Amino acid sequence: MSKFFARLKQRKLVQWAVAYVAFAFALIQVADVVAGSYHWPDGVMHLLFGLLVLGFIVALLLAWYHGEQGRQQASGTELLLIALVLAVGGGLLWRFARVGPAGTDIASAATLVHPAASSTVAASRAAEPTPAAEAPAKSIAVLPFVNMSGDPKNDYFSDGITEEILDALAQVPHLKVAARTSAFAFKGKSEDLRKVGEVLDVATVLEGSVQKSGDEVRITAQLIDTRSGYHLWSEKYDRKLTSIFAVEDEISKAITDKLQVQLAGGSGRTLVAQKTNDPLAHDFYLRGLTLLAARSVSEAVNAFQQAVSIDPSYAQAWASLAEAQALLPAYGLDATQIANANSLKSAQRALALDPNVALGYVAQGMVYSNQMRWADADHALRHALALAPGDAEVLNQYAQFLEGVGQLEPALVELDRALQRDPLSGTSAAIRAQLRFILHRDDAAAAAVQIKAILVAHPESLFVHRSAILIYLNLHRYPEAEAQSRAASALNGTDPEAKTLLVRGIADAAQRTRAVQSLETSPANADLRHDAVLHAYFLIQLSERDRALAVLDDGAANGTALPQLLWFPAFDPIRNDPRFKAALKKMGLPYTPVGAAKP
Repeated sequence: MSKFFARLKQRKLVQWAVAYVAFAFALIQVADVVAGSYHWPDGVMHLLFGLLVLGFIVALLLAWYHGEQGRQQASGTELLLIALVLAVGGGLLWRFARVGPAGTDIASAATLVHPAASSTVAASRAAEPTPAAEAPAKSIAVLPFVNMSGDPKNDYFSDGITEEILDALAQVPHLKVAARTSAFAFKGKSEDLRKVGEVLDVATVLEGSVQKSGDEVRITAQLIDTRSGYHLWSEKYDRKLTSIFAVEDEISKAITDKLQVQLAGGSGRTLVAQKTNDPLAHDFYLRGLTLLAARSVSEAVNAFQQAVSIDPSYAQAWASLAEAQALLPAYGLDATQIANANSLKSAQRALALDPNVALGYVAQGMVYSNQMRWADADHALRHALALAPGDAEVLNQYAQFLEGVGQLEPALVELDRALQRDPLSGTSAAIRAQLRFILHRDDAAAAAVQIKAILVAHPESLFVHRSAILIYLNLHRYPEAEAQSRAASALNGTDPEAKTLLVRGIADAAQRTRAVQSLETSPANADLRHDAVLHAYFLIQLSERDRALAVLDDGAANGTALPQLLWFPAFDPIRNDPRFKAALKKMGLPYTPVGAAKP
């Protein structure tokens, strides 16, 4: 053995091996950067790793036979040891080729792409596992275009351009388009496009960049196959801001051509019409889209109002303003009646300008639901679905409507359709968890696991925290309910003590009197008293049965009830009470949509 190592040293075999590994490592780093920048297909890197493994073997053989004593023959033992060294070295290189930077096998690295993705998808589908299927060929995710302006404050512009292209593609029949929430979950991440395809269930992704300077804009875009990594199409556009919609239309049509999707109305149809002639109005509109997506609802309303004040004929801005105004009461930012009236006016303005703006009908459906005008809400939301059958937001709102009117099974079907297009949506996942719990699809343990996973994936979602409070209260998991109540208060900037007192009063009879008094009189709980069902929901759990029934009756008479909570188990103690049934009848519940079976 000592003689063998002496020969290794004599032939400088160790030096050769170290030098080769250092060279290979450096080459891999450079190639990885270049591959990421130019989106080389994964096969190129795999080929490079294979060649490096082969080169390692060749380099050691050359070093052995062409050293100082290269003419001498090696013994059988020496050859065996050389073979072992080559095998180990080749195996290490191969392992390096297959392992990601944190020691995670790339073949199972979904959480490297987006840690929240696995939690949300698992939470929304855990109870109904299905075998993995290949993504449909005619499917796409529009990833957030990169802001190349050098100023992060301009992200809203590149994000807005992305969203407008996404919305245009969502109009195309038979093309599955991942929704904004899920696509934007990958913003700023160095993602493996194969994993993006797996998580979002799409065969292609569109990515690009936007550089704005004065009234000039440069947009680059490339379409990539998530299965092979190959570029299918790419283009660069240098235009004036006044022609931005024409560029979006060109990009959208190029995608449909490459994916061989037949456009309704023929290839001459415009997917992105000239929505406004004023770049400043468009700029405020894009700001509003980003703010609304972040649920900065009041700021979004202000941005959309700026847009329509500059260009009163901007239908899309009016429709987005209507949606934002309809959302204001849910975030405690405006009186319900005022917000509803303003939203309907904005929606009517939008639809008068363009009767094909689906979002205008969505806003109407939301308001009509708030007003318990079920037939009107049903008609508006069905009209929106006819205009945008693949839009995840429309599907989500229709599912919420169905849940509210007691059509729970159809609501779950629509929500699953929404999650197919928006698998990383915390809102849809939370509503799905509620529905499965109400329908007894999940027991207490499964419901707790699901809502916890959704919370981990969406810690900044006020809606998810509020949903968690309701589920934990129904599960009698009071410490978790109190923790989520504090988290929700922190997110919306309110004092948590009044809300947590309600949870403690439900959990502890000794604190119940104080909790009831706080619910009925505290200004901090005024938001709960504005909604008759929510008010009654807490009263019934605080053992105030008669008061809860009186509140429901008053809400039914005055149209101040959001009904989704009526179907929760919390109302089971009074469900058969004639007064409860009378209140439901006043509310027109359960309502059966046109053409649907009786619930």
